Amino acid sequence: MKASQITRAEFLRASVKGAGAVTLLAALPAGSFAQTNSTVAPGKKPDAAGATFDLREFVNWIQNEFEPSVRLPGGAGQYARTPADKTTELYGVSDMACILYSIGALHPNEQERSEWAAAFQTFQNPETGWLIEKSRTHDPLHNTAFALAAMELLNLTPKLPIKMGPEFADIRAYLNALNWRTGVYSNSHKGAGVGSIYALVPSLGTPKWFAEYFATCDRLFDPRNGMMGQEKPAAGDSDQIGGTFHYAFLYQHFNRHMPFPERRIDSVIGLQQSDGYWLPTNKLWLTLDAIYLMTRTLRYCPHRFEDVRSAVRRTLNTMMGEVFSPEGRKKTFTGRLAVHSLTAAISTVAEAQLFLGVNEVITERPLRLILDRRPFI
Repeated sequence: MKASQITRAEFLRASVKGAGAVTLLAALPAGSFAQTNSTVAPGKKPDAAGATFDLREFVNWIQNEFEPSVRLPGGAGQYARTPADKTTELYGVSDMACILYSIGALHPNEQERSEWAAAFQTFQNPETGWLIEKSRTHDPLHNTAFALAAMELLNLTPKLPIKMGPEFADIRAYLNALNWRTGVYSNSHKGAGVGSIYALVPSLGTPKWFAEYFATCDRLFDPRNGMMGQEKPAAGDSDQIGGTFHYAFLYQHFNRHMPFPERRIDSVIGLQQSDGYWLPTNKLWLTLDAIYLMTRTLRYCPHRFEDVRSAVRRTLNTMMGEVFSPEGRKKTFTGRLAVHSLTAAISTVAEAQLFLGVNEVITERPLRLILDRRPFI
C-alpha cells in the first residue's frame, strides 16, 4: 500500500480493526492529519481532484419537489412508484420510506405512522403473509424483503404472520439450486431476499439455519475475484458485483466478513469503467453495489485504500452532472421505477459520505444509509 495523504477523520471512517488498523496506521506519513478541499457551488460538478461534492440542492429537490410529485391522496405513506402514476405501489411506499429516512425527513406522528401501516397493509397476501406489488417488477421474495425492511424504519410489522414454504427449510439446498453461473445478480433477489426475511422476522430463523446459510454462501465465493459465482471470469464480472452485494449487507448485518477481501477489492476496482460506472445499462444500482463492496470490505481489510477513494470520487464526479444536476434528474428519475431509482442514488451518496466524510460530500445534515439499520435494499 502506498503512503498517502489521509486525514485522521478519514482513517477513523475506514473503521479498520485489529491488525488491519495497525497496517493502515503504519502507512501514514508524519504530518498527514490535515487536508484542504476546494468547494464548488451546490449541484455543480467538481473539476479538480480534492473538490467537494455539494448535494444540498439535490436533497432539497427530493424533499420539496420529488416527494410531492409521487405523493397520493389518502394519508401518509401513499406513494406512486413514478410521478406519472396515480396508483399506490409497493416500490413507491417502501422506497419513499427509505428515501425520507436517508435524508432525515421520516418523522411521522402516531396518526401518520398508522397511515403508513395502512399503506403497507394493502400489499399483504392474506394466505402467505408476503407483501406483493400490484404490478410485478421484482421477484416476490424481493417484494417482501424490501417492504419488511422499509416497515422496520417506521418500527412497523405486518398484521398477518409471514409464512415460508418448506423449500426454505433446507437453506443449503435452496441456495445451491440458484443460478450461480449466469444469474448471480438476478437470483440474489431470491437468495438474499429469503435471508433478509428471516433476519427481519426473528421468529422464522434459528442459529442453525443462519449458520448453514452463511456456510453455504462462503463456499460460493470465487478465490480468484473475491465474489460469489461459478464458472466466472478470473477477474470477475458485473453479474457478480450485483449479486455479491445483496449478500454483503447480510454479512454486514451479522458482523461477518466475506472471504477473499483483497481479491474482491482488486476485481471491483478493475471492473470500473473510465466514466466511473460499472455497467452502462445499470448505472445507479450497480454503482451502489460496487461502492458498497469496496468500502465495506475496507473496514476489515485495509487494501488499496487510495485506489478505492479515487474510484469513489471518479463515480461522484460523473454523477454530479449526469444524475444529481437539474438536467440529470430529468433524464434519470423517470420510468416506472423512478422512486426505486432514487433510493439507489441517495444510498450511493450516503455510503460515499460515510467513506469520504461530510467535508467532502456535503449535505445540510449527514445522510443515513438504510442498510446500517437493517438488511435489504
